[in-house]
Amino acid sequence: MHYRLFVASLLCAGALPAQAVRPLPRADADFAEPFTSLSGIRELTDGRVLTIDRRDKLVQLVDFKAKTVRQVGREGSGPKEYALPMSIIGLPGDTSLVYDPLNSRSLVILPNGEPGDFVSMQAGARGPGGGMMVSMSPPRYADARGRLYSAGSAFTVGPHGPTAADSAPILRLDRRTQKIDTVAWVRVPKGNVQTSGTSGQMSVRIGGASPFAARDEWFVLPDGRVGIVRSPEYRVDWPGTRATGTPIPYDKIKVTEAHKQAWRDSRKNQTSIAVTMNNGQRSVRSGGATPTIPEPTDWPELLPPILAETGESVFIAPSGQVWISRARPGTDRTPNYDVLDATGKVAFHVELPERTRVIGFGNGTVYTIRTDEDDLQYLQRHRMP
Repeated sequence: MHYRLFVASLLCAGALPAQAVRPLPRADADFAEPFTSLSGIRELTDGRVLTIDRRDKLVQLVDFKAKTVRQVGREGSGPKEYALPMSIIGLPGDTSLVYDPLNSRSLVILPNGEPGDFVSMQAGARGPGGGMMVSMSPPRYADARGRLYSAGSAFTVGPHGPTAADSAPILRLDRRTQKIDTVAWVRVPKGNVQTSGTSGQMSVRIGGASPFAARDEWFVLPDGRVGIVRSPEYRVDWPGTRATGTPIPYDKIKVTEAHKQAWRDSRKNQTSIAVTMNNGQRSVRSGGATPTIPEPTDWPELLPPILAETGESVFIAPSGQVWISRARPGTDRTPNYDVLDATGKVAFHVELPERTRVIGFGNGTVYTIRTDEDDLQYLQRHRMP
């Protein structure tokens, strides 16, 4: 989901660091056929690209050279099928993993572009109070060894039912041994999780925090190091080290009525996913349009440095570069990214054309989505700046 920011004002102009701003090179490939709602891509060694269109429920293989596209697998709940492809991550050796929440599993896509087996990541971690942290989010990253990383949910399940927590675990699954470790914890906004019921049958609603609330984001580098982008401090911390990261300067942007309206509009285009747990059995179903959430009585005064709630704020290049999309005032129509090196320090900034955003990376390449006036999306490939 994207928040389109319209009108805002700067409180402290000139706060951006002095690193060079680099324009994104002109696209050297622009696929002619449009997409409806691209949510992820994965470049293969031969240059072909696996794409996920969650609105059309399609996994496709795009060939820029041949100018062709073909569907991978099919919709369903049986072998080699998916009900709702939401995201894709790359595994070693051109193998990929497509997350399918409605089937509560991830589908392996083999190097030849054909569907394979399934991977499940259902186990939880123990929360600070001893209760079970239930993992409900998809695998978001894989390291060079093929280990999967996922965020657990910010609530614990104890003998008296679910309890909201102020942090969520980052879980690592070793697919070879099936061992799951908790490698870090991230802070979540107050009120982001509402729970009710008992441990036998419970109801959980996630995402109820105030819009634009500051929240931590996280990423995993190819070598397996986990970084946490703290917000609102805007720095990168590395779990397992005592030192905290150096704050990254950023402009403070006021929340305006235009931002609030953009949030309201975004709710209309979201699809809810209902998760129920009954005596240890978990089921997931599409809930249609997102239920109406009452507006907050107190909106935040300022936008956080990044809008982590969009799920499209942080991207990792194969080289270990970290690209972070910055919140910006509505008068600035140019998307911009802070590009961090593998130590978490800003190396340079990148500006994108209007109505364009990053969707993923390949071998020396950046993939972007260009959206036209009819909200159709076009996949583009650029050389790294």
